[in-house]
Amino acid sequence: MNSGSEVGDPQTISTALVIRSQVPVRSSYNEYKQELRYDFFYSCAYCCIAETEAGGMRFTIDHYEPQKARNDLVNVYDNLMWSCDVCNQRKGDRYPPVKARQNGFRFFRPDVDVHLEHFSLEGNILKHKTNIAYYTIESLDLNRESLQRVRDIRRRIYSCDEAVSGGVLALSRFPIDRLPTNIRGPAYRAIKQLVDTYETMADAVETALKSHARSPILDEDDSASERAKQRKEKLAALEGMFPGSWRGPRKVAKGKRGGNPPEPAPDSPTATRPHHNAPDRTMR
Repeated sequence: MNSGSEVGDPQTISTALVIRSQVPVRSSYNEYKQELRYDFFYSCAYCCIAETEAGGMRFTIDHYEPQKARNDLVNVYDNLMWSCDVCNQRKGDRYPPVKARQNGFRFFRPDVDVHLEHFSLEGNILKHKTNIAYYTIESLDLNRESLQRVRDIRRRIYSCDEAVSGGVLALSRFPIDRLPTNIRGPAYRAIKQLVDTYETMADAVETALKSHARSPILDEDDSASERAKQRKEKLAALEGMFPGSWRGPRKVAKGKRGGNPPEPAPDSPTATRPHHNAPDRTMR
């Protein structure tokens, strides 16, 4: 497995899911809320759950480079992500050191990275193709049960839509000229009406499924504790491979000194470029 596309690759940017709008500079990051919602398709930057799928879950503005580590980027639009509250809390002030980033261990960016190049789906389980995806999945718990349920609901909706589409398209190809003369006209008009109203039918099916679907956010997550234990072990092993602080610097109380200074940070949120001489450390 490779470390994945690095931030700043122009070819990657051109095919990313999120294309950022040109917005005026504002004094506070909270003033970018509506632009972020629009640019991120009203969905979480990390787990991709939409506001309409999240039920009562809160969405917030996330700082890709945490505020504690990069105070200079607090109000920079390109450093802001639209995120569900769960992903935002799990991400917290995580701040991979430079050597880890050189090996691809950083959070996925939907405005820079191509989702299909980093992730794959097996059933309802999200799998990693790159170190970027590995770190993102394990840090944010992107296989929590609520997300698996959402993926299952999506699959059922899409499968139903395909079934409806196949049936109507098959009907539209029926050889009308083989029917008896006295029923060709009524049959043609009936089939045409069904084909013309296919989109309405598909929308009605999707709406019905969504309205009757149980909220996946409110159900208990029975495997949460075991999954948290496994994630903790994986992240601890990863952090052992790249010594240094993996969190943003914390404030030191007055009168207390000592400890190692934080590792130098990248110059900008799009400054972590490939280092071809870096050792290959990929997660399997």
